[in-house]
Amino acid sequence: MYRRQAVAIVATCCFAWVWITATALSSPRSSFLVAAEQGALGARRAFKDDSHGLWNGHHNVPLVWYDERLRVHSRYPLATIWGAVPLFEALSAIAVADPTSANRAALLAFAEGTRPPVQPPSRAGRRRGVRDVAVYGGAEAYWDAAMGGFAPYPGDRGPANTWFDDNAWWGIAFMDAYGALGAPRLLHDAQSAFDFIVRRGWDSAGGGLWWNTDHTPSGQKSGEALAAGSLLGALLAQAWQTNARSAPGAAAQADRNMASSDLTSVEKFLGWGDANFAGPDGLYFRTQQDSTPMPYVAGPEIEAKELLCVLLGAGSPYCAQASRLADAAYERFAYRLNMGPQFDAIYLHWMLVYGNQTGDARWTPMALHFAQEAQANALDPPTGLYLKAWDGSDMSAHQAEPDMLRTDAATVELLGWLAAQAS
Repeated sequence: MYRRQAVAIVATCCFAWVWITATALSSPRSSFLVAAEQGALGARRAFKDDSHGLWNGHHNVPLVWYDERLRVHSRYPLATIWGAVPLFEALSAIAVADPTSANRAALLAFAEGTRPPVQPPSRAGRRRGVRDVAVYGGAEAYWDAAMGGFAPYPGDRGPANTWFDDNAWWGIAFMDAYGALGAPRLLHDAQSAFDFIVRRGWDSAGGGLWWNTDHTPSGQKSGEALAAGSLLGALLAQAWQTNARSAPGAAAQADRNMASSDLTSVEKFLGWGDANFAGPDGLYFRTQQDSTPMPYVAGPEIEAKELLCVLLGAGSPYCAQASRLADAAYERFAYRLNMGPQFDAIYLHWMLVYGNQTGDARWTPMALHFAQEAQANALDPPTGLYLKAWDGSDMSAHQAEPDMLRTDAATVELLGWLAAQAS
């Protein structure tokens, strides 16, 4: 097993899962920072859409957000959660690597909008079937009070089919933003996403996490929701434990209680997954009907168990499990990542975090390899955006349409996390 080591701490937060950049970035990483900052600026300019608004029950409130793809002409042009999450993560990575006031402000505006209501969504109250009159901007605009979770499209105000893996990815992005900024509201946003997964996603009869609230397709359970939901809960448990150390009296106890509740849910998720949803190597399936493991499921699964190792101590069985899973993932996927940037950036992000925590040196060279490949092959010269797969192929072969925000931003995300890694 690789040695576990202390990790540098963000000034305003104290999470082992967040790395901090050194004062002077080494040459390759400083070049990644420049590329990430330029890429994020390019994405924001190319995909920004200020022609739509959100209905608050009385009138349309302007919303500055992002389109799902370039030159889109559909009834619902704005980015879905899955379409926007790579840009959310990219902005967090950049704010960690280069915490200028401009980078921090860009991240905060993406997360909360420019004028957020006083209360975050989870505290505004939930009444099923009643239109929510609070209009949230930024990532909070996806909050659907009727569902008590983050709906796929911004501004949903009714019982929309809502995805549990979306809530997990969105919650993780809120946690990364919290790690970069230390704003308590972001922690509560992430907790709201996890509460929704726990409350509505878990199958109380047979165990496991559904794909969505409609339990489609065919009642299948989701490896993405299981792994990402477990990671989100583990990140939250760690954050609440950290907060409890400096909180006074009753507040400290409330934080410890929250950490304990989240940890209990994570152990329930992982225990069911290990018994019912894993192959001989321990890597989780995609669905009950599809036992194929996928890198972007493996990365969150591994890091969730590594975080439980950190939370519960070196004697925890999760420590050995995380190490074995990392070996299995490296052997299974090696350098053959080709699902698409929107998937593979997630895997590389969390394996970089895992490697930084444990001293496992295999993951930085891999991330560097794919970042360099992306810079060489993925750029679309007419637009200056990363609109191709990392091998230069068309995204139609990688579960995406042409000219999508997710494709461009996922490459920027990878560059950002490499820049954020300590040199």
